Amino acid sequence: MKSQDLCGYLERLRSSRNISQEIFTNGIVSLRQYRRYLTGESDIPFQVADKLSERLGVQTINLLGEIEAARFEEKRKVDKFYNSVVNNSKDDVNSMISYFKNLEFIDPENKILFLHGLSLYLLITDQATRSVTVQENKVLIDYPSILKRTIITLNELVILSSILDYSDDFDDSQEISNRLKSFLENRSFVIGAGHEPIFNLVLFRLARYSGKNNLFNDVISYCTMGIDRNHSHKFYYLLDYYYYYSALSYYRLGDIANYEAMLVKCFNVLQTEGNQKKIEKFTNMINEDFSINFKDFVIGYYQKMNQD
Repeated sequence: MKSQDLCGYLERLRSSRNISQEIFTNGIVSLRQYRRYLTGESDIPFQVADKLSERLGVQTINLLGEIEAARFEEKRKVDKFYNSVVNNSKDDVNSMISYFKNLEFIDPENKILFLHGLSLYLLITDQATRSVTVQENKVLIDYPSILKRTIITLNELVILSSILDYSDDFDDSQEISNRLKSFLENRSFVIGAGHEPIFNLVLFRLARYSGKNNLFNDVISYCTMGIDRNHSHKFYYLLDYYYYYSALSYYRLGDIANYEAMLVKCFNVLQTEGNQKKIEKFTNMINEDFSINFKDFVIGYYQKMNQD
């Protein structure tokens, strides 16, 4: 466990007990040194941590278990917040924002993901511009220095891919796209648990970026990787989009057989999930993109297959 994590949890307990930092540290360590522990400039000695824990009425040996439990719960709540942002569940997001804004985070990684999610929410709700959102997220991951790192965290991977999604800088986007591709090709360079959903999201963003730049073969390549990952891990995450983007790309390339097959698979995934709002959303997009009636197209496709 990192010394900074331990200090962060002690600070969280101190704050919840409404004890000032001056009183909390008095006779144990200087306030200036305590703040160095909090920022990670110095590691907290065990003896100091033990005395601070005692002042809070907690045994150090029990504190370590509490920290891990609290860290896990914090991550669960941050993940829920981020998913609510991505799914545009405004009521859920608003109810959680005030909680997190006043929280002393135990794990800096959780704080980074929260701030990233918050920046996306402000963009989605027209409270921030794309350029402001991109700049805020660049600061979160120390961009462009991050592009030179050999190893990054899952959160950094997510935030880097979001910059690709929203940046209007062509040179930035090209460099980010290449870097993301290299991390996908060697997952040992990415630190963190639960890689697959994150890699699916990155593949989705790479496919969308490639589509915007008319790189249709790249779109198909990324979507095929996403489809294969979903099948091998029995996921449905973004599977509808992978089939939809594949269909669009095959259509643009004039490959009618594959375009039709991908569109039917997209229909099947949507029906399996049974989310009516999503079905309506995709139906409207597909009707407009391909100038068809989605449902009639699928019926006609199966009728043709039966005749053959």
